[in-house]
Amino acid sequence: MTQAADFGSSSLLVSILALAVLAGACVSPGPGPGAGPGGGARPGFRIRAGQGGRVLRYTDAIKQISLRAGRLGWGGLEVGMSFHDAELVVRKRLPSLAGAPRDELCGYYNLDAEVLGQRLRLEVDGEAREGRLKAIWLPLASPAGELSTLDVVRALKARFPNLRYLPSPHEPDLAESANPRPLFQVTPVEMIFVVPREGLYFGEICVD
Repeated sequence: MTQAADFGSSSLLVSILALAVLAGACVSPGPGPGAGPGGGARPGFRIRAGQGGRVLRYTDAIKQISLRAGRLGWGGLEVGMSFHDAELVVRKRLPSLAGAPRDELCGYYNLDAEVLGQRLRLEVDGEAREGRLKAIWLPLASPAGELSTLDVVRALKARFPNLRYLPSPHEPDLAESANPRPLFQVTPVEMIFVVPREGLYFGEICVD
């Protein structure tokens, strides 16, 4: 009887130890998603939080360009809105227009802003708070360095299928596919200009 009890106790102990080892194997932490040889994130990859680990492409910001009532915008900002309304969108006071640099071609005042984590440059047509937002610069950063005009234009056409290419007045015969800085018309007064070293310039823009 004693031997049977000892045998039963030993079997129970072995079973408990086996379960403990198995549980330890199940919860053992491994390398995170995208981890390199040293356990860190692989260089050149940016992961957007809350998107299931999806790799963030540098052209994704183009998908957020809006077109409402014939006006382009981004993140709630819209061309034509007042300086005061723009502050309500960004939820903080913008830099004073009185000391802002002024674009020589358009005469617009430039100031930096950030919306939804995206850096923007806003162009306003006057020094007073009643000045109107006339254009927006959307910076884009390619992991490869300079932007691919082809990638940017492809993303633009996916967002706005009815874009119309406007040839340069300096080179009227230059085809869209050969133009490194193409200009597109979205509405009679709103345009989008691709600038490979900076990103996109859109709204009521001035282009030489």
